[in-house]
Amino acid sequence: MLNKALLMQQLQMVSDGLFLDISGEFTIAQESWQRIVNDPTFIYKVRQISTPWLVPDWYEHLGAVFPVEPALDQYTVLAVDGSQVYPDRHQGTSCFLINIGSVILNYGQPQQASAVFLESKPQVFTGDQNEDDIVNGPELVNCRRQEFELQEGLIHSILLKEKLSSEIPFAFLFDGSLVFWHLESKEGNLKELFLNKYLSLLDQLYKKSVLCAGYISLPKSKELVNLIRIELCKFKIEGCKELEAVNHLVDTAIAGFFLPSYSRSIVFKSNAKIGASYPPHLVPHFFYMDVGAEIVRIEIPAWIARDDTKLNTVAQIILNQSIKGRGYPVALAEAHEQAVVKGPDREFFYHVITKMGIERKRQLSFSQKSMKKRGMGI
Repeated sequence: MLNKALLMQQLQMVSDGLFLDISGEFTIAQESWQRIVNDPTFIYKVRQISTPWLVPDWYEHLGAVFPVEPALDQYTVLAVDGSQVYPDRHQGTSCFLINIGSVILNYGQPQQASAVFLESKPQVFTGDQNEDDIVNGPELVNCRRQEFELQEGLIHSILLKEKLSSEIPFAFLFDGSLVFWHLESKEGNLKELFLNKYLSLLDQLYKKSVLCAGYISLPKSKELVNLIRIELCKFKIEGCKELEAVNHLVDTAIAGFFLPSYSRSIVFKSNAKIGASYPPHLVPHFFYMDVGAEIVRIEIPAWIARDDTKLNTVAQIILNQSIKGRGYPVALAEAHEQAVVKGPDREFFYHVITKMGIERKRQLSFSQKSMKKRGMGI
Protein backbone atom coordinates (compact mmCIF):
# COMPACT_ATOMS: atom_id res chain seq x y z
CA MET A 1 0.00 0.00 0.00
CA LEU A 2 1.29 3.44 -0.92
CA ASN A 3 2.15 5.79 1.95
CA LYS A 4 0.64 8.95 0.46
CA ALA A 5 1.82 11.28 3.24
CA LEU A 6 5.43 10.15 2.82
CA LEU A 7 5.07 10.35 -0.96
CA MET A 8 4.00 14.02 -0.72
CA GLN A 9 7.07 14.77 1.40
CA GLN A 10 9.34 13.07 -1.13
CA LEU A 11 7.80 14.96 -4.05
CA GLN A 12 8.30 18.28 -2.25
CA MET A 13 11.96 17.43 -1.75
CA VAL A 14 12.59 16.76 -5.45
CA SER A 15 10.23 19.40 -6.89
CA ASP A 16 13.08 21.67 -8.01
CA GLY A 17 14.42 18.86 -10.16
CA LEU A 18 10.99 18.02 -11.54
CA PHE A 19 10.24 21.51 -12.83
CA LEU A 20 13.30 23.05 -14.44
CA ASP A 21 13.29 26.56 -15.83
CA ILE A 22 14.43 26.09 -19.44
CA SER A 23 13.21 29.42 -20.80
CA GLY A 24 16.83 30.41 -21.46
CA GLU A 25 17.30 27.27 -23.59
CA PHE A 26 14.26 28.21 -25.65
CA THR A 27 15.73 31.65 -26.41
CA ILE A 28 19.11 30.25 -27.45
CA ALA A 29 17.52 27.52 -29.57
CA GLN A 30 15.12 29.90 -31.32
CA GLU A 31 17.91 32.29 -32.27
CA SER A 32 20.06 29.40 -33.52
CA TRP A 33 17.16 27.90 -35.50
CA GLN A 34 16.58 31.23 -37.24
CA ARG A 35 20.22 31.38 -38.29
CA ILE A 36 19.99 27.82 -39.63
CA VAL A 37 16.83 28.55 -41.64
CA ASN A 38 18.44 31.67 -43.16
CA ASP A 39 21.59 29.79 -44.22
CA PRO A 40 20.98 27.99 -47.55
CA THR A 41 24.40 26.30 -47.27
CA PHE A 42 23.74 24.77 -43.86
CA ILE A 43 22.67 21.35 -45.12
CA TYR A 44 25.82 21.00 -47.23
CA LYS A 45 28.02 21.91 -44.26
CA VAL A 46 26.23 19.33 -42.10
CA ARG A 47 26.79 16.61 -44.67
CA GLN A 48 30.53 17.27 -44.64
CA ILE A 49 31.06 16.64 -40.94
CA SER A 50 30.78 13.62 -38.69
CA THR A 51 28.66 13.87 -35.55
CA PRO A 52 27.99 11.52 -32.66
CA TRP A 53 24.28 12.30 -32.97
CA LEU A 54 21.52 11.36 -35.35
CA VAL A 55 20.78 14.10 -37.89
CA PRO A 56 18.24 13.91 -40.73
CA ASP A 57 18.33 14.77 -44.42
CA TRP A 58 15.86 17.13 -46.07
CA TYR A 59 15.15 18.41 -49.57
CA GLU A 60 12.95 21.47 -49.05
CA HIS A 61 13.43 24.84 -47.38
CA LEU A 62 13.91 24.02 -43.72
CA GLY A 63 11.52 26.68 -42.48
CA ALA A 64 8.69 25.86 -44.86
CA VAL A 65 5.25 25.31 -43.31
CA PHE A 66 2.37 23.48 -44.99
CA PRO A 67 -1.22 24.08 -43.82
CA VAL A 68 -3.28 20.90 -43.41
CA GLU A 69 -6.99 21.11 -44.13
CA PRO A 70 -8.83 19.75 -41.08
CA ALA A 71 -12.19 19.26 -42.81
CA LEU A 72 -12.64 15.86 -44.45
CA ASP A 73 -16.16 14.57 -44.94
CA GLN A 74 -15.55 11.19 -46.52
CA TYR A 75 -12.77 8.72 -45.71
CA THR A 76 -11.94 5.39 -44.07
CA VAL A 77 -9.31 4.88 -41.39
CA LEU A 78 -7.93 1.62 -40.01
CA ALA A 79 -5.98 1.53 -36.76
CA VAL A 80 -4.24 -1.42 -35.12
CA ASP A 81 -2.64 -1.68 -31.69
CA GLY A 82 -1.35 -4.53 -29.57
CA SER A 83 -0.97 -5.56 -25.95
CA GLN A 84 0.52 -8.57 -24.24
CA VAL A 85 0.79 -10.77 -21.16
CA TYR A 86 4.43 -11.71 -20.72
CA PRO A 87 5.50 -15.19 -19.57
CA ASP A 88 5.43 -15.21 -15.76
CA ARG A 89 7.88 -17.60 -14.13
CA HIS A 90 5.93 -17.30 -10.88
CA GLN A 91 2.91 -18.83 -12.63
CA GLY A 92 4.86 -21.92 -13.63
CA THR A 93 4.33 -21.60 -17.40
CA SER A 94 6.16 -20.11 -20.38
CA CYS A 95 2.82 -19.40 -22.06
CA PHE A 96 2.24 -15.81 -23.22
CA LEU A 97 -0.58 -13.85 -24.83
CA ILE A 98 -0.61 -11.23 -27.56
CA ASN A 99 -3.86 -9.35 -28.06
CA ILE A 100 -4.37 -7.31 -31.24
CA GLY A 101 -7.04 -4.62 -31.38
CA SER A 102 -8.31 -3.43 -34.77
CA VAL A 103 -10.69 -0.57 -35.54
CA ILE A 104 -12.17 0.56 -38.85
CA LEU A 105 -14.10 3.83 -39.03
CA ASN A 106 -16.03 4.83 -42.15
CA TYR A 107 -17.04 8.46 -42.53
CA GLY A 108 -19.57 9.87 -44.97
CA GLN A 109 -20.29 6.54 -46.65
CA PRO A 110 -23.99 5.65 -46.32
CA GLN A 111 -23.50 2.62 -48.54
CA GLN A 112 -21.31 0.98 -45.91
CA ALA A 113 -23.03 -1.80 -43.96
CA SER A 114 -21.39 -0.56 -40.78
CA ALA A 115 -19.74 2.73 -39.95
CA VAL A 116 -17.67 1.13 -37.19
CA PHE A 117 -15.80 -2.18 -36.99
CA LEU A 118 -14.17 -3.26 -33.70
CA GLU A 119 -12.15 -6.42 -33.18
CA SER A 120 -10.02 -7.94 -30.44
CA LYS A 121 -7.98 -10.97 -31.48
CA PRO A 122 -6.01 -12.86 -28.80
CA GLN A 123 -3.21 -15.19 -29.83
CA VAL A 124 -1.62 -17.62 -27.36
CA PHE A 125 1.91 -18.99 -27.55
CA THR A 126 3.39 -21.80 -25.50
CA GLY A 127 6.95 -20.52 -25.64
CA ASP A 128 8.24 -23.54 -27.57
CA GLN A 129 8.17 -21.97 -31.04
CA ASN A 130 11.37 -21.84 -33.07
CA GLU A 131 11.90 -18.22 -32.08
CA ASP A 132 12.47 -19.41 -28.52
CA ASP A 133 15.81 -20.78 -29.67
CA ILE A 134 16.82 -17.22 -30.54
CA VAL A 135 15.56 -15.21 -27.59
CA ASN A 136 13.37 -15.64 -24.55
CA GLY A 137 11.11 -13.45 -22.46
CA PRO A 138 9.79 -9.93 -23.08
CA GLU A 139 12.09 -9.31 -26.06
CA LEU A 140 10.50 -12.15 -28.03
CA VAL A 141 6.98 -11.08 -27.07
CA ASN A 142 7.57 -7.46 -28.12
CA CYS A 143 8.94 -8.51 -31.50
CA ARG A 144 6.06 -10.87 -32.13
CA ARG A 145 3.51 -8.24 -31.09
CA GLN A 146 4.81 -5.70 -33.58
CA GLU A 147 4.83 -8.36 -36.28
CA PHE A 148 1.18 -9.21 -35.62
CA GLU A 149 0.14 -5.56 -35.52
CA LEU A 150 1.50 -5.07 -39.03
CA GLN A 151 0.07 -8.40 -40.17
CA GLU A 152 -3.44 -7.55 -38.97
CA GLY A 153 -3.15 -4.14 -40.59
CA LEU A 154 -2.23 -5.77 -43.88
CA ILE A 155 -5.09 -8.29 -43.73
CA HIS A 156 -7.73 -5.65 -43.01
CA SER A 157 -6.23 -3.25 -45.57
CA ILE A 158 -6.42 -5.80 -48.38
CA LEU A 159 -10.09 -6.49 -47.60
CA LEU A 160 -10.87 -2.78 -47.41
CA LYS A 161 -9.12 -2.00 -50.69
CA GLU A 162 -11.34 -4.59 -52.38
CA LYS A 163 -14.52 -3.03 -50.97
CA LEU A 164 -13.77 0.68 -51.05
CA SER A 165 -14.07 2.89 -54.07
CA SER A 166 -10.74 4.23 -55.27
CA GLU A 167 -12.24 7.68 -54.70
CA ILE A 168 -12.46 7.13 -50.93
CA PRO A 169 -9.35 8.29 -49.03
CA PHE A 170 -8.04 5.47 -46.83
CA ALA A 171 -5.12 5.14 -44.40
CA PHE A 172 -3.80 2.55 -41.97
CA LEU A 173 -2.45 4.04 -38.71
CA PHE A 174 -0.42 2.43 -35.97
CA ASP A 175 0.94 3.76 -32.70
CA GLY A 176 4.72 4.11 -32.66
CA SER A 177 7.70 4.34 -34.95
CA LEU A 178 8.36 3.02 -38.43
CA VAL A 179 12.00 2.76 -37.36
CA PHE A 180 12.36 -0.57 -35.58
CA TRP A 181 14.64 0.81 -32.87
CA HIS A 182 14.36 -2.28 -30.68
CA LEU A 183 16.26 -4.26 -33.35
CA GLU A 184 19.02 -1.73 -34.06
CA SER A 185 21.37 -2.99 -31.36
CA LYS A 186 20.52 -6.66 -31.86
CA GLU A 187 22.78 -9.05 -33.67
CA GLY A 188 22.42 -12.15 -35.81
CA ASN A 189 19.28 -14.25 -36.00
CA LEU A 190 16.93 -12.07 -33.96
CA LYS A 191 17.46 -8.96 -36.05
CA GLU A 192 17.43 -10.88 -39.32
CA LEU A 193 14.28 -12.85 -38.50
CA PHE A 194 12.05 -10.04 -37.33
CA LEU A 195 13.36 -7.22 -39.51
CA ASN A 196 12.79 -9.37 -42.59
CA LYS A 197 9.23 -10.09 -41.44
CA TYR A 198 8.49 -6.42 -40.73
CA LEU A 199 9.90 -5.25 -44.04
CA SER A 200 8.04 -7.95 -45.95
CA LEU A 201 4.75 -6.76 -44.45
CA LEU A 202 5.55 -3.12 -45.20
CA ASP A 203 6.45 -4.08 -48.76
CA GLN A 204 3.09 -5.82 -49.21
CA LEU A 205 1.35 -2.64 -48.00
CA TYR A 206 3.35 -0.76 -50.63
CA LYS A 207 2.38 -3.21 -53.38
CA LYS A 208 -1.28 -2.83 -52.40
CA SER A 209 -0.90 0.99 -52.34
CA VAL A 210 -2.06 1.13 -48.72
CA LEU A 211 -1.22 4.49 -47.15
CA CYS A 212 0.28 3.80 -43.73
CA ALA A 213 1.79 5.93 -40.99
CA GLY A 214 3.18 5.66 -37.48
CA TYR A 215 1.76 8.19 -35.00
CA ILE A 216 4.01 9.29 -32.13
CA SER A 217 2.46 11.40 -29.40
CA LEU A 218 4.83 13.32 -27.10
CA PRO A 219 7.93 12.31 -29.11
CA LYS A 220 11.32 12.58 -27.44
CA SER A 221 13.41 12.65 -30.63
CA LYS A 222 16.21 15.22 -30.98
CA GLU A 223 17.18 15.28 -34.65
CA LEU A 224 16.27 18.97 -35.03
CA VAL A 225 17.89 19.77 -31.69
CA ASN A 226 21.05 18.13 -33.01
CA LEU A 227 21.09 20.57 -35.93
CA ILE A 228 21.04 23.39 -33.40
CA ARG A 229 23.90 21.77 -31.48
CA ILE A 230 25.94 21.69 -34.69
CA GLU A 231 25.19 25.36 -35.37
CA LEU A 232 26.05 26.42 -31.82
CA CYS A 233 29.38 24.59 -32.12
CA LYS A 234 30.04 26.18 -35.52
CA PHE A 235 30.50 22.71 -37.03
CA LYS A 236 33.38 21.87 -34.65
CA ILE A 237 31.88 19.26 -32.33
CA GLU A 238 34.86 17.93 -30.40
CA GLY A 239 35.30 19.71 -27.08
CA CYS A 240 32.39 22.08 -27.74
CA LYS A 241 30.57 23.19 -24.58
CA GLU A 242 28.00 25.45 -26.24
CA LEU A 243 25.88 22.46 -27.24
CA GLU A 244 24.98 21.92 -23.58
CA ALA A 245 22.83 25.06 -23.76
CA VAL A 246 19.97 23.06 -25.34
CA ASN A 247 20.35 19.77 -23.48
CA HIS A 248 16.79 19.73 -22.13
CA LEU A 249 14.97 20.44 -25.39
CA VAL A 250 13.36 17.99 -27.82
CA ASP A 251 12.31 18.40 -31.44
CA THR A 252 8.72 19.39 -30.65
CA ALA A 253 10.05 22.47 -28.86
CA ILE A 254 11.88 23.46 -32.04
CA ALA A 255 8.86 22.75 -34.25
CA GLY A 256 6.84 24.93 -31.90
CA PHE A 257 8.91 27.94 -33.01
CA PHE A 258 7.44 27.87 -36.51
CA LEU A 259 4.41 25.53 -36.69
CA PRO A 260 0.97 27.13 -36.26
CA SER A 261 -2.04 24.95 -35.46
CA TYR A 262 -3.17 22.56 -38.21
CA SER A 263 0.07 22.66 -40.16
CA ARG A 264 3.05 20.39 -40.80
CA SER A 265 6.76 20.75 -41.32
CA ILE A 266 8.71 19.62 -44.34
CA VAL A 267 9.47 15.91 -44.63
CA PHE A 268 12.78 14.69 -43.22
CA LYS A 269 14.58 11.46 -44.06
CA SER A 270 15.64 9.43 -41.02
CA ASN A 271 19.30 8.46 -40.94
CA ALA A 272 18.88 5.84 -38.22
CA LYS A 273 21.54 3.15 -38.58
CA ILE A 274 18.96 0.40 -39.03
CA GLY A 275 17.46 2.34 -41.94
CA ALA A 276 20.31 1.07 -44.11
CA SER A 277 18.61 -2.36 -44.00
CA TYR A 278 15.37 -0.98 -45.49
CA PRO A 279 14.81 -1.12 -49.25
CA PRO A 280 14.82 2.40 -50.79
CA HIS A 281 11.02 2.68 -51.12
CA LEU A 282 10.51 1.80 -47.44
CA VAL A 283 13.19 4.00 -45.83
CA PRO A 284 11.55 5.86 -42.90
CA HIS A 285 10.76 9.55 -43.30
CA PHE A 286 9.03 11.83 -40.83
CA PHE A 287 7.40 15.21 -40.33
CA TYR A 288 6.05 17.16 -37.38
CA MET A 289 2.46 18.34 -37.27
CA ASP A 290 0.53 20.58 -34.92
CA VAL A 291 -2.79 18.83 -34.35
CA GLY A 292 -4.08 21.58 -32.06
CA ALA A 293 -3.52 19.86 -28.71
CA GLU A 294 0.18 19.06 -29.29
CA ILE A 295 2.89 18.70 -31.89
CA VAL A 296 3.25 15.07 -32.98
CA ARG A 297 5.72 13.14 -35.08
CA ILE A 298 4.37 11.21 -38.07
CA GLU A 299 6.54 8.55 -39.71
CA ILE A 300 5.94 7.30 -43.24
CA PRO A 301 7.83 5.17 -45.77
CA ALA A 302 9.69 6.84 -48.64
CA TRP A 303 7.09 5.93 -51.30
CA ILE A 304 4.52 8.07 -49.48
CA ALA A 305 6.96 10.83 -48.56
CA ARG A 306 7.84 11.36 -52.23
CA ASP A 307 4.24 11.78 -53.38
CA ASP A 308 2.59 15.05 -52.29
CA THR A 309 -0.93 13.75 -52.88
CA LYS A 310 -0.40 10.64 -50.74
CA LEU A 311 1.46 12.65 -48.10
CA ASN A 312 -1.31 15.24 -47.84
CA THR A 313 -3.99 12.53 -47.62
CA VAL A 314 -2.21 10.91 -44.67
CA ALA A 315 -1.75 14.26 -42.92
CA GLN A 316 -5.38 15.27 -43.47
CA ILE A 317 -6.80 11.98 -42.17
CA ILE A 318 -4.56 12.11 -39.09
CA LEU A 319 -5.49 15.72 -38.33
CA ASN A 320 -9.19 15.05 -38.76
CA GLN A 321 -8.94 12.03 -36.48
CA SER A 322 -7.02 14.03 -33.87
CA ILE A 323 -9.63 16.77 -33.84
CA LYS A 324 -12.42 14.21 -33.50
CA GLY A 325 -10.48 12.61 -30.64
CA ARG A 326 -9.82 15.95 -28.92
CA GLY A 327 -6.08 15.69 -29.31
CA TYR A 328 -5.49 12.02 -30.17
CA PRO A 329 -6.78 10.05 -33.18
CA VAL A 330 -10.11 8.36 -32.41
CA ALA A 331 -9.21 5.19 -34.31
CA LEU A 332 -5.91 4.71 -32.45
CA ALA A 333 -7.56 5.34 -29.08
CA GLU A 334 -10.26 2.76 -29.84
CA ALA A 335 -7.69 0.25 -31.14
CA HIS A 336 -5.84 0.60 -27.84
CA GLU A 337 -9.05 -0.04 -25.91
CA GLN A 338 -9.65 -3.18 -27.95
CA ALA A 339 -6.07 -4.38 -27.42
CA VAL A 340 -5.39 -3.55 -23.79
CA VAL A 341 -5.18 -6.50 -21.39
CA LYS A 342 -6.14 -5.26 -17.93
CA GLY A 343 -5.44 -6.85 -14.55
CA PRO A 344 -8.66 -8.92 -14.41
CA ASP A 345 -8.04 -10.12 -17.97
CA ARG A 346 -4.57 -11.26 -17.00
CA GLU A 347 -5.91 -13.13 -14.00
CA PHE A 348 -8.57 -14.76 -16.20
CA PHE A 349 -5.83 -15.87 -18.61
CA TYR A 350 -3.91 -17.67 -15.87
CA HIS A 351 -7.11 -18.99 -14.26
CA VAL A 352 -8.10 -20.71 -17.53
CA ILE A 353 -4.62 -22.23 -17.89
CA THR A 354 -4.82 -23.56 -14.34
CA LYS A 355 -8.30 -24.98 -14.93
CA MET A 356 -7.21 -26.69 -18.15
CA GLY A 357 -4.27 -28.22 -16.31
CA ILE A 358 -6.59 -29.66 -13.64
CA GLU A 359 -8.93 -31.08 -16.27
CA ARG A 360 -5.98 -32.79 -17.94
CA LYS A 361 -4.65 -33.94 -14.57
CA ARG A 362 -1.60 -31.78 -14.96
CA GLN A 363 -0.57 -29.27 -12.37
CA LEU A 364 1.34 -26.02 -12.82
CA SER A 365 4.07 -25.25 -10.34
CA PHE A 366 3.33 -21.85 -8.76
CA SER A 367 6.05 -19.94 -6.93
CA GLN A 368 5.54 -19.10 -3.26
CA LYS A 369 5.54 -15.42 -4.23
CA SER A 370 2.60 -16.01 -6.57
CA MET A 371 0.75 -17.96 -3.90
CA LYS A 372 1.22 -15.15 -1.39
CA LYS A 373 -0.32 -12.67 -3.83
CA ARG A 374 -3.42 -14.85 -4.00
CA GLY A 375 -3.96 -14.78 -0.24
CA MET A 376 -2.03 -13.12 2.56
CA GLY A 377 -2.08 -14.83 5.95
CA ILE A 378 -1.50 -13.01 9.20
